[in-house]
Amino acid sequence: MRRGKRTPLKPATVVSSIMVCGALCLAGIGYIWAKAQVWALSKQIKTLELRRDELKRNNERLEQRYASMCTPAQLDAEVKRLKLGLIVPHPDQMVRLEEPVLTPRGPQEKVFVAHSGNQ
Repeated sequence: MRRGKRTPLKPATVVSSIMVCGALCLAGIGYIWAKAQVWALSKQIKTLELRRDELKRNNERLEQRYASMCTPAQLDAEVKRLKLGLIVPHPDQMVRLEEPVLTPRGPQEKVFVAHSGNQ
C-alpha cells in the first residue's frame, strides 16, 4: 500500500460527483417547494371551506326569510302597508285558461293541443 502517494482525480469522476450533488440539491429544493405548495393550498382550502359554510348559513337564513315573506298573511299585511288597494276578485271576474298539452303527430312535428277536463 502506498500511503504517501495520491493518484490525481479524473475529470469524469469530478464531473459525475458534481452532477450527483447537484441532482440531490435540486431534489431537496423540489421537495421543500412541493411541501410549501401543499401547505399553502391546504390553508387556501380551509379558508374556502369556511367561506362556503358561511354562505350556506346565509342562504338558509335568506330562504327562511323568503318563505316567511310568501305567506298569505304576510302578503296581505304588505299590501295593506303599501296601500295598494288590492282586493280579492269576484268569481265572475276570474278567467280560467286550460293548459295546453303537448301531443306529437309525427317523428319531428310537435303540436300544442288544448286539453279540457270535461272530455
